[in-house]
Amino acid sequence: MITICDTGPLLAYLNRNDPHHEWAIALMKQVRAPMLVCEAVLTEVVYFLREDGLPLDPLFQLLEREAIRLGFDLSAHWPRIRTLMSRYRQMDLADASVVVMSELHARSQVLTVDRTDFSVYRRNDRQVIDFISPGRGRAR
Repeated sequence: MITICDTGPLLAYLNRNDPHHEWAIALMKQVRAPMLVCEAVLTEVVYFLREDGLPLDPLFQLLEREAIRLGFDLSAHWPRIRTLMSRYRQMDLADASVVVMSELHARSQVLTVDRTDFSVYRRNDRQVIDFISPGRGRAR
C-alpha cells in the first residue's frame, strides 16, 4: 500500500504545538516509508512552519532520509488538477494534487487532517478515497 501525505499530518508531525502532534507521531511510526508528497504540500508545510517560527531542517531531513519522497509532476497532470479544482470550489492545489496522486496509485491511502473535504472528494470522479485522519482513523 502506498501512502500519500497531505499537509496536515506532516505539519503536525513537525510541530509539537499542533493539536494533532501525538496522532501524527503515532501514525508515522506505523506507515511504511517512503510516503509520497507533492511540491504543493511541501510549500504549505514550509509556509506554516515559517509562520510558527519553526526550523525547516527537520522537513529536509525527512526528504534526505527518504521518509518522504516527491512523487508527483504537476506539469504532467495540470489538466486533471484544473478539472478537479473547477468541480470542488474548496479544493486547493495541494488537495487536488493529492487526489490525482491517489488516482495514479490505485492501491494507496491518504493521510490527512481534513476529514470533511476528503469525505467529499472523489478519485476518478466516483471512487471514495481511502484516507486516515485523526479522531476516527481510516475512512472509506
